[in-house]
Amino acid sequence: MTGNQQLEIVTFVAAPPPEVGATNNAFIDAAYRTLAARQDAGHRVLRACSVRDIDVQLGPLAPKASPRRVRLQIVGHSISGVLSLGASWLADDELATRGFAFPYYALDTNPAALALLAKYVGRLAEVMLVGCNVGGASSFGYAINGRTLTYTLTELFRCRVRGADDVVSPDEFDDRGWYAPRGHRRPQGWRWIEGQPPVWDTSQGDAWDAPVSAKSTSRGCEAV
Repeated sequence: MTGNQQLEIVTFVAAPPPEVGATNNAFIDAAYRTLAARQDAGHRVLRACSVRDIDVQLGPLAPKASPRRVRLQIVGHSISGVLSLGASWLADDELATRGFAFPYYALDTNPAALALLAKYVGRLAEVMLVGCNVGGASSFGYAINGRTLTYTLTELFRCRVRGADDVVSPDEFDDRGWYAPRGHRRPQGWRWIEGQPPVWDTSQGDAWDAPVSAKSTSRGCEAV
C-alpha cells in the first residue's frame, strides 16, 4: 500500500481459463475497465477464472494475522444461485464435466469448492456478488436460488453477504469501485449474527459490516 491508505476492497473479475486464451466478453470487459479506473491503494482489482484462483490470490491480501478485514467483491455472469467465473468461456458440452469440478470455474454451494474458501472466516468484512440476479429469489430452473447461495456464504464467512437482485450494468460501481446500482433493485442478502441464524438484510446503508450480537437483534430471519 502507498502512503497511509489501507486495503479495503478486493475485487475479482471473471476471466477465461488459461487454455482458452483471450476471448472478448462485452460485459466482463466493460466491467473490468470501469473497475480498473477506480483502482487505488485501497482497492485491488484482479482477474480470476476459478474459485481456486480466488483462494490463491486472496490469501496474501487478507492474511490471517491481520486485525483488519477486507471487503470481497466477485464479478461475473450469473443466474440466480450461481456466479460464473471461467465457466462463461467453456463450451456448453463442457459445463457439466469441467465447470463444477476442480479448480471450480463457477461459484455456487458446492461444498468442495467452498472448502477452498473456508479459511477466510473472520478475515472478510463483507462479500458482494455482482452478476445478473445472482442473489435473486427466483431459481430460473437451477437447483438453488440466490438467497440460498448468499445464506450459505454468510454462514461460511460469518459476515454480511449480498448479491445482485436485478440485471447488472458494467458501470454500476461507486467511486470506490463497490457495486451500487442506479435504476435497478439494490443487492440483497444476509447479515451474520453471532450465535444465531443469519438475518435477512433489509438495510439500505453501505457501511462496513460488523458482527451483530444476538442480544442487539430482535428481528427473526425471513424464510428462504
